[in-house]
Amino acid sequence: MPRRVRPAKPDPQAGADALMAWYVKQRLEDDPRIDADVERSCTSKQQYADEMDAHAHALMNGMGDVLFSYECRYCGFWHLTRRPT
Repeated sequence: MPRRVRPAKPDPQAGADALMAWYVKQRLEDDPRIDADVERSCTSKQQYADEMDAHAHALMNGMGDVLFSYECRYCGFWHLTRRPT
C-alpha cells in the first residue's frame, strides 16, 4: 500500500479555516464525532507554534498561573486550557 503524503501544516496565523482545510485533507473517512471534537477543541482556539510561545502568551495576559499549554492531537499546534496537564 503506498504511503500517503501529508500536506504541510498551515501557518498558525492563517486562521481556523486554513487549519480545518488542512485537517480534512489528513482524513481518510468522514466521522461527525471527530468533526465536532475538532471544532470544539481545536479550530475555536488560538494556535501557537510551540509550547514556549503558548506559555508566553498566557504570561503576557496575566494568566500564567491559570492557563496550561498542550499539544493538540488534531493539528499538532499548541493551545491553552484551564485544565492542568
